[in-house]
Amino acid sequence: MALDKTQVRLPPDVSTTNGGEPTSARRRNPISTYLAAMFANGARPSGSVRSMALPVATAMLAIVIFAVDTLTRYEISAATFYVIVVLLSLHFCRAQGVITVSAICVVLTIVSYVLTPDGNFETGIINTSISILAIAATTYLAVRIDSARVAAEQAQAHLAHVARVTTLGEIAASIAHEVNQPLAAIVTNANAGTRWLQAQPSNLEKATASIESIVDDANRASEIINRVRALATRRELKKAWIEINAVIHEVLALMQTRLRENRITVRTNLSNDVPMIFGDRIQLQQVVLNLLVNAIDAINAASHGSREIQINSSKSNTCGVTVTIEDSGIGLDPSSLTHIFDAFHSTKSDGMGIGLSICRSIIEAHSGHIWAAPYKPRGAKFCFTLPGDREITL
Repeated sequence: MALDKTQVRLPPDVSTTNGGEPTSARRRNPISTYLAAMFANGARPSGSVRSMALPVATAMLAIVIFAVDTLTRYEISAATFYVIVVLLSLHFCRAQGVITVSAICVVLTIVSYVLTPDGNFETGIINTSISILAIAATTYLAVRIDSARVAAEQAQAHLAHVARVTTLGEIAASIAHEVNQPLAAIVTNANAGTRWLQAQPSNLEKATASIESIVDDANRASEIINRVRALATRRELKKAWIEINAVIHEVLALMQTRLRENRITVRTNLSNDVPMIFGDRIQLQQVVLNLLVNAIDAINAASHGSREIQINSSKSNTCGVTVTIEDSGIGLDPSSLTHIFDAFHSTKSDGMGIGLSICRSIIEAHSGHIWAAPYKPRGAKFCFTLPGDREITL
């Protein structure tokens, strides 16, 4: 699997190690391929081996229920247990997929009734009807639950968008300075190119070099504007294979002026061995951006001492990715650690208390985990883990 490497310009005081080695995915087995095709219209993206195993376990349970219902007498209504299959499908299917699973269960119930060898025929009709009604009622409730979940996800996405725009407002001066630098360089190179062309004789080689510099600076300004636009735009969740180190670099590129203005040194130790992760690039940028802004605020609140931020990435114990952001700020009150990620809980007097709450929601939506701890000798440490491609491939 090839990595999508992103080149960014970092501040002079930022040292980094480019991370991201290609990782090879193992071949999926035929059962996984079949299930993926069966639920293609309703399945949601899987985040780990467990989520890939759940459709397999659900299919096996349906087969077992079908076998038991077929081999037992009409008086035994094993088909009622198909409601478990429908409820399990809610964990890996959207509404359309749940309805498809329900229809399959109804068909299996009818086929099982036809193939059952003995028992009371009238009792069999009653039990089969009850089973089908139970499956239908469970499907209706499951679809309603999925609709409520989708509405909650949309509300969360809207809140995350508000938080992104608010954070961009806080660093607007830094972003404006970053855009102004390549624009000023374009004007300088354009004037230089004009002088080289008007010279007698014209120096075409240096004029060409000036034009190439203009193109590079224009591309740099365009990249900055595109990153800001992506963070400010409200859009649907788009998950893809991304490199977490590139996400960190992109955020640092937006923040470098603010870091310089606050005289903060950023040191990075990004592992080359971290796997690719399946997630939304903009949302993960938002997590890193929020944690970095909080670290800057914490350092500014400290009256003395070093002004450093350390960012690390490494492979987690479960073959995922662990990112750590450590600062030398005022630190965390141990009593607040249990509530620090709660909504509207803020350690800052002028804080809204939604940044860390949204960070937790985003990380958990990516099947990850986030936590905070005091950093020795002073400061705070925020860590989050995300599942990598080695956890997702079978």
